[in-house]
Amino acid sequence: MGLVPKIGIFKVFSRGELYDIHAATLEVLERIGVIVEEESALKKLSDAGANVDLKTKVVKIPRHLVEESIKKAPRSVLLAGRNRKYDIKLEGKRVYFGLGGGAVYLIDLENGQLRRPTKKDVGDAARLGDALANVDFVMSLVCSMDVPQPVMGLHDLDAMLRNTEKPIVVLDYGVDAAYYVKMASAVVGEGNLQRRPVLCMYSEPISPLKHGRTYVRNIMTFAKHKLPVVYIPSPMCGATAPVTVAGGIIQANAETLSGNVIMQLTNEKSPFIYGADMTIMDMRTGVFSYGAPEWMLANIAMAQLGRHYGMPIWSTGGCSDSKIFDSQAALEAALTLFVAAASGANLIHDFGFLDFGMTGSLELATLCDELASLIERVLRGIDVTDITIALEQMEKAGPGGHFLTQRHTLQLYKKEHWFPGLLDRRRRADWTLDGSKKLVQRTREKTRKILEVHGPAPLPGATEKELDNLVKGAEKALST
Repeated sequence: MGLVPKIGIFKVFSRGELYDIHAATLEVLERIGVIVEEESALKKLSDAGANVDLKTKVVKIPRHLVEESIKKAPRSVLLAGRNRKYDIKLEGKRVYFGLGGGAVYLIDLENGQLRRPTKKDVGDAARLGDALANVDFVMSLVCSMDVPQPVMGLHDLDAMLRNTEKPIVVLDYGVDAAYYVKMASAVVGEGNLQRRPVLCMYSEPISPLKHGRTYVRNIMTFAKHKLPVVYIPSPMCGATAPVTVAGGIIQANAETLSGNVIMQLTNEKSPFIYGADMTIMDMRTGVFSYGAPEWMLANIAMAQLGRHYGMPIWSTGGCSDSKIFDSQAALEAALTLFVAAASGANLIHDFGFLDFGMTGSLELATLCDELASLIERVLRGIDVTDITIALEQMEKAGPGGHFLTQRHTLQLYKKEHWFPGLLDRRRRADWTLDGSKKLVQRTREKTRKILEVHGPAPLPGATEKELDNLVKGAEKALST
């Protein structure tokens, strides 16, 4: 269940620096505080001993409450698949990969043009993620922008539930999360969702140091049902966070940990997934950079903090600032994926994101699947045993001999050696004979073939009808 890296895990903080970051975070929450716009959360915080200003809605949270809430958060979180073979358990240093979610543009697979995505595109992305061997959980990649905006999240979830058997992470677009709960319950059966949590929700506080009313209500809804929540901030250093990376990390840490306080006060031992998507604002362009080295450092830092707290960790990789699927996209996707995986984070999302998260690319998601496979081989490390030391085989071959005909080679080469599917290792003559295809072309062809032939096990007809009724009922209720 998930890769457990054997090689050393990337770290950026010494033990003393880790303490300094944690102490500064507690000071932010206790002295500066956070805005919490939801009244029921304010009451819970006040009852627990926080200093609540009802006029400004600023809450100053005592350090003991923050640390108690960290201890109450589960150390292991299950994300269930519609098919049990895809269940994943977030704990320790287990690493899992998944798609991004919520891009508002898509690179069309057929003509390469930029366009607005549809619900069908969300379904296609889910089917692609369902087929790719190294995608462990599915997000929407893009938004269903051909449906009424108030129920976009419900249509995204509907498309994913029908097109993958893997665990799903749905975005919190502000629609009442009770609808998400009802839709997931329709798939696993009433009363079974807490035991088989096929749904996790991704939501965000508002940087700097603010928890919006709708989003707090939604994480509280998930907490009441003991369903997993990813509640991570996305601050930009120099704009919505201090310009320094350390300052941005402290603020992000305060934002996510105060969200955990709200969840644990709502329902103790609510499954909370820790992390942040923190980067710099590029001062020349104003963009939220997905390829910045500071962003990669922040991912390592948050993973180290998450391990210190003992909480499951969310991270980001497989994405790029490039506008198209090109060499820059492949370079940045590979670097961000490797850094996130080598940080020991548990859930690494954003396969297929271009244009700093604005654009989805099915082809990049397919390439990320291969990159994840390569990275997993690196992180698996080197087995040192009597068999792998291979002294007997060296003696058999002798000086000047070879190992091609040895049974040892035949038995172990598939385990010891990683084999690419898209990256090309053929001799030039063979590559030329096959059409001299570039990586982009090979990846596009593989993606098209998957979408032509792959389909998950369908939902029962009664379940599909129930989903139809839930979405239609929500549209009617939210349009009046």
